[in-house]
Amino acid sequence: MEILLTIGKAVLVLLAVASVALPLVSERRNYEFVWSVWRRFRVKMFFEAFGVILLTIAVSVALLEIPGLKYGWISLFFGGSGNMLIKPITEGSHSTHISIRLLVPAFCLALAFILPFLTRSEERSFRKGYNEWIPIIKQSIKFGLVHCFVGIPLAAGIALIIPGFFLGYKYKRALDRNVETMGLWRAEDEAVMVSTTYHTMYNMIVVGFLLLIALAAI
Repeated sequence: MEILLTIGKAVLVLLAVASVALPLVSERRNYEFVWSVWRRFRVKMFFEAFGVILLTIAVSVALLEIPGLKYGWISLFFGGSGNMLIKPITEGSHSTHISIRLLVPAFCLALAFILPFLTRSEERSFRKGYNEWIPIIKQSIKFGLVHCFVGIPLAAGIALIIPGFFLGYKYKRALDRNVETMGLWRAEDEAVMVSTTYHTMYNMIVVGFLLLIALAAI
């Protein structure tokens, strides 16, 4: 059993590294998109996203007290809870080898750089074309629960419905504001860009927190 767990951990580490390495290579001609998202960052966005993160954490912590909601499949390999694309790498922060601990902040920095590509993909899937409240709510629920497939506890998946709805609201607001002047197609693209920017900001705050933990462990 121990051998199987070791193999499983190795596979998850490889998947985590590939999840960052592949976009870095495949999108190498589109790095300008990263700058176009970052240029949209505003201080107001940071505080909005940070507030949503705090609310999401608070709801997640409360739900973890409910029996059956605190487990995710990632705990079978690493214990505790986490995301299969991040947990295997951040575990390296506890390594006795400095070279492995240094890889953790390097991974976090690379992840932060490709976040705009990852979030744009999610926003196109979960937000684009859903501009009425009932569809937005349904997509927000899907957005939260689908994260359970990457190993997070069910409590966290339910809590992630909150940022899903927040991003859906930002998408709808941008679409309604621009549809008359831009036309539907261009307004949808702009709305996706708005929600992608907020989503990237949200995730960068989380990754920044992980980076601070990794640096403190070096």
